[in-house]
Amino acid sequence: MNKEEARFLARLVHGGFVPEAELREALGNRREGEAGPEALPDLLARHGLMERNEAQRLLESGVGEHPRLRRYELGPLLGEGRQARIFEARDLRDGKKYALKILREEQARDPEKLARFLEEGKALCTLHCQGLVRAHRLAKDQGTYFVVLDLLEGRDLLEELRERGRLPEEEALAIVHSVARTLCALRREGMIHRDIKPSNIHLLREGGTALLDLGFAVQEGSLGDSETTVGTLAYIAPEQAEGRGDLDGRADIYALGATLYHLAVGEPPFAGEDEQELLLRQIQQPLDSSKIRDLDLSPTLHYFIEKMMAKDREIRYPDPEALVRDLEEKAGPFEPPRPRGNDRRTRSGGETKRPTELRRRRRRRRR
Repeated sequence: MNKEEARFLARLVHGGFVPEAELREALGNRREGEAGPEALPDLLARHGLMERNEAQRLLESGVGEHPRLRRYELGPLLGEGRQARIFEARDLRDGKKYALKILREEQARDPEKLARFLEEGKALCTLHCQGLVRAHRLAKDQGTYFVVLDLLEGRDLLEELRERGRLPEEEALAIVHSVARTLCALRREGMIHRDIKPSNIHLLREGGTALLDLGFAVQEGSLGDSETTVGTLAYIAPEQAEGRGDLDGRADIYALGATLYHLAVGEPPFAGEDEQELLLRQIQQPLDSSKIRDLDLSPTLHYFIEKMMAKDREIRYPDPEALVRDLEEKAGPFEPPRPRGNDRRTRSGGETKRPTELRRRRRRRRR
C-alpha cells in the first residue's frame, strides 16, 4: 500500500466513514490487479462499505482536504476548525473572489451538525446587519456543503492578540464599542450570538469589526433548559454555562466583557485544568481583579469589565444599546479599530477552534 492509499483510508476511518475492522477485512480480500488509489472506490463498493460514486468523490477531494466545486476555483486555505474549512475562492461566473466556508465531510454525516451548519448559513444569508460578515449563498455541490461569504481584509482578534500580547485599553474599548453596535442590530432581529470571543471578531483593514460565526446563534426565547453547554467555556456567561433556556442578550454582553478582559490583560479571565473545572469557575468563582490593578489599567476600564461580567445578569447592562450609550459617555469618542500587527487577508466565517459543547450532569445552583 502506497502513502496516498494509506492517507485516504486513514481519513475514512478517522472520519467515521468506514469501520476499521471491516476495512481491514476488505483489504485482505483484494483481487489481483486491485492496486493503487484508483482501485479503492471499486473495492469499497464491492464490500458494501460505501457507494462507488461517493468513494470516488472522497478520493478526488482527499476526504475534503481539497474539495472540487463546479462553480468555484479554490485558492489558499484561510482557516480551519473542527466544523469547517475556509478557502479563498474565485467565482468562475463573474471572476469575483469570496471566502467559502466548507463543512467538513465527517461533520456532514452527522444530522445534528449538518442542521446547525445549514441554520447558520440561512441566518447569514438572511441577516444583513452592519458589522456582521455577509453571506451570499448557501449551497451543496456534489455532496459538499458550503456558504459563500465576503472575503474580508484584515485579521481576527485572536491573531492580533497572539502577535501583540494585549492591546492598549483605548483600542480594546473601541473594539468592544464596535461589536456592541453589531449586537444591537442582532437584538433587533431577536438573535443571541452565544459565541462572542476574540477569534469570532474580525478587525477590518478599512476600519471597524465584523462579527463572525452564527453557528450557535438562536432566536431569544426559543431555548429550553439543556444538559449541553454550548459556546466557548473561557467566555460564556454563568447562565449559559448552566445550560439555562432563558438566555437573552445579557449572555452576549458577559462574553463581550470577558473578551474585553482578554484584550486588556492578555489572557482570558478564567482558566482550568480541564473543561469541568473551567465550567465551575465560570459559574461560581468571582472575577479576580488583581491583574487589572497590577497592570495599572484605568478605573473606567475596570468598571466596564466588572459590570459586563457580573455573575448576576440583573447587574449587567440590560441590552447592548445601554452598553453602547455608556461607552460613548464614559470613554468615547472612538476611532474605528484596525489591525496593528502584520495585517493580511484572512478567513471569513469564524473557524480557528471548535466551540466547546460539554455534556454534564445537572448541579444545583449555589445560592
